[in-house]
Amino acid sequence: MFDNLSVKLDQAFKNLKGQGRITEINVATTVKEIRRALIDADVNFKVAKEVTDSIKEKALGQDVLIAVSPGQLLTKIVSEELTELMGGRSEEINLKGDPNVILISGLQGSGKTTFSGKLASHLKTQNRNVLLVACDIYRPAAIDQLKV
Repeated sequence: MFDNLSVKLDQAFKNLKGQGRITEINVATTVKEIRRALIDADVNFKVAKEVTDSIKEKALGQDVLIAVSPGQLLTKIVSEELTELMGGRSEEINLKGDPNVILISGLQGSGKTTFSGKLASHLKTQNRNVLLVACDIYRPAAIDQLKV
């Protein structure tokens, strides 16, 4: 889901490549694509509209610096808005059990195995012992993917 959202956001920002300045027309086109990408990622329509309206308001209110392209500026604004939408700050994972059990669930192809591997790698950097259990019996390659 996040990969698909990322690809669609990248496509939206390509509209601004080569533009010398931010105009109401290119911002409106880009914001429309961003809203479409958020809705495709199952974000509530009202939330997507609020976020994109805020992005549009901020983008039209800023001047483009000489060293920054309009695409880079809009990318920064979108990143800040999505960060704020997700809570605005990062939180540490709560690991107070002994042992800690983390269940990862989601739709097929949504990146659960990849996320689990990345989470395990992150926890190892914190000197934690990690055990991954492959429970995907329908995709034997998942076991090999976890080994890697």
